[in-house]
Amino acid sequence: MKFVRIIDGYDHLWAVKAQDKDADELTILFRNWTNGEYLFDFFIEHFADLKDFFHIERLDQAVNDTFEDAEALQELVLDFPYTEKLDELFKPLDITDTKAFELSRQKARNWNRERHASWLRIYAIRLEPNVYVVTGGAIKLTRTMQEREHTALELQKLNRCKDFLKANGVFDQDSFVELTHE
Repeated sequence: MKFVRIIDGYDHLWAVKAQDKDADELTILFRNWTNGEYLFDFFIEHFADLKDFFHIERLDQAVNDTFEDAEALQELVLDFPYTEKLDELFKPLDITDTKAFELSRQKARNWNRERHASWLRIYAIRLEPNVYVVTGGAIKLTRTMQEREHTALELQKLNRCKDFLKANGVFDQDSFVELTHE
């Protein structure tokens, strides 16, 4: 498993980069979430979820809402001073992660979105306060991740990364940085 630093000179935000992909997981997310053709195809495929859970019946509204939300979320994750306060953005994925002190699974979204809740999610492993490794993300239109294949895959990626870090002795930022320099 390969990891890349998201902001040069700062060791608090990293992302997984698969060998078969041209970019890291965070870059791919924002690339997809700002691509109208990708979003149109996604919302056609998941139209029933969009309609049932968010009560949105127009594809153009879903695409435009995603463009707007992706821009706001990208600013929250990448722009200063927000990047120094990632713990305010990322929240435990579920109840079991609230009790974990190290390597907890986390999710981020635009928590203050107007009109309707954000369906964009960024998933990450929290190494220590304000230090995260992004494993992926999704457009989540259902109550649980297990309900759809694309979100279940993101849950698998989160768990796989956590297991990899544990198996390689990572428990904080220093041990992670050491692993990335081997």
